Amino acid sequence: MISRRTLLGASVAAVAAPVLLTALSRSASAGTPARLTVDLANNTTSDTVYAYVLGLDLSQGNQWAFLQSDGSTLYHPPSPAAPGAALGADCAIALPARGAAARAISLPYLASGRIYFSVGSKLTFLVNPGPGIAMPSVSNPTDPNIATHYGFCEFTYDTTQLYANISYVDFASTPISFNLQTSGQGTQVVQGLGAGGLETVATALRNQAAADGGDWAKLIVTDSSGAALRVLSPNTAISSNPALFSGYLDSYIDQVWTKYQSTDLVVDTQASWGTVTGRVSNGVLSFPGTGSFAKPSTAAVFNCSSAPFTTGNDEMGNLSARLAAAFNRTTILGNANQPDGENPSLFYAQPRTNHYARVLHQTSTDHLGYAFPYDDVHPAGVDFEGRVQSSVPTVWTITAGGGAGGGSTPPPSSPPPAGGSVSAFTTIQAEAYSSQSGSQTESTGDTGGGQDVGYLANGDWLGYGGVDFGSGGATQFQARVASGAATGVSGLVQVRLDSPTAAPVGSFSLASTGGWQTWRTVPTTISRVTGVHTVYVTFSSGQPADFVNLNWFTFAAS
Repeated sequence: MISRRTLLGASVAAVAAPVLLTALSRSASAGTPARLTVDLANNTTSDTVYAYVLGLDLSQGNQWAFLQSDGSTLYHPPSPAAPGAALGADCAIALPARGAAARAISLPYLASGRIYFSVGSKLTFLVNPGPGIAMPSVSNPTDPNIATHYGFCEFTYDTTQLYANISYVDFASTPISFNLQTSGQGTQVVQGLGAGGLETVATALRNQAAADGGDWAKLIVTDSSGAALRVLSPNTAISSNPALFSGYLDSYIDQVWTKYQSTDLVVDTQASWGTVTGRVSNGVLSFPGTGSFAKPSTAAVFNCSSAPFTTGNDEMGNLSARLAAAFNRTTILGNANQPDGENPSLFYAQPRTNHYARVLHQTSTDHLGYAFPYDDVHPAGVDFEGRVQSSVPTVWTITAGGGAGGGSTPPPSSPPPAGGSVSAFTTIQAEAYSSQSGSQTESTGDTGGGQDVGYLANGDWLGYGGVDFGSGGATQFQARVASGAATGVSGLVQVRLDSPTAAPVGSFSLASTGGWQTWRTVPTTISRVTGVHTVYVTFSSGQPADFVNLNWFTFAAS
């Protein structure tokens, strides 16, 4: 399957040749139509919005091509004698006023393409010898578009299919959403950030900076009124100011290196190379017969492309992608089976993580969209990249401005309390117990995969040390449970503090949910708990038979 990272890159430098012309996954098809109807809708707060459609013309030797302002005619910029030449044609496609009917354009076969949306004013594209296209840049302070509110999506459309995705890899700005209608394959929707979502993201990053002292607020670029114009990704910001986030992830990276001196790290390349196993020796993470990785810096983790990571479409490139994804999501310390053993509920759960990616995923209406270069790495059965893809597309609607509502502001992740405690308000995996009696772990069929704790019966318990409820405390317990217990078999799931025999602070009863892998989330009220405790989840039943499996739990303030 095509991935976002193989599409067009953004640079202030002229692109004189295809960055990469990707071979899409081929499917048995009579071929896509030579022109695809694309409806462009305006849901911004402005009546002045322009679209720019560009890519590599597959019928003209992969020359750069723009759609002109009529939304149909192709324009191939000629090679100028000197850098910085004007584009030479009007390629600003005016969208209708906000809330009006969408404008239809006719999309030809283009690869490694982008569709830009600018709000309030037009964009400037320059042409260099080659010809090469100088794209708008958010990292060059002298770029003619630096004060313009704009965003883009990425696509490739060829004879086999349409692929498109929403990208936040470089920055987040104008919300964009997709609706793709197909012939016989249903409708695909990517909702992206809602209306007002950019300000929600900015507020969350300011809060995160206040919580952990990181440089998250420095990612926010404001306009003359003080409103958020865009939010840069950490890798984009670091490219302009290498001092940002210096050492931010170093402690976590050091812990990873220490763990894998004595533990195997298993990585599925999810390709023909299969699964490889590595360990750290003499300061290097080595995969025998494949290659090795020096300890990465924080900047290398955020950009995913500087040493020790590589970007080739080979075995080391595939390993790099999976390692970089696990570092950005801060799951590699807890999961030695990458990415197959990943549980998405644990992504970005560490106090120091890629909070830019965390906040964007949490704020986006459907939690989808590329937030770092390898955000398409995932275990089977889930995805996070915010893509539409079909061999039989009929109408592709792109809305600038997003849908209704920007979502609530995601709370910041706080530094861990003294003693290595874990917040009670994060998702705590059942198999992460520090002590237990009577349980067994097993592979789970619940969303996100990984393991659950099963075979739980009367008298069994699980202990979790150093759970921090803070000064405000928690009054609710939520657990993800399943039961295939026989008729007449039921029991209580109880919460106790500091001893498995202490009086319960709360509980709920459970009978069969329909199967041992038929999961449901059950909330219950508990007595207010503050401070740091060892939490015991205990199981009580009047019958000796197993009655519950537990995948995860969390606490809430209300």
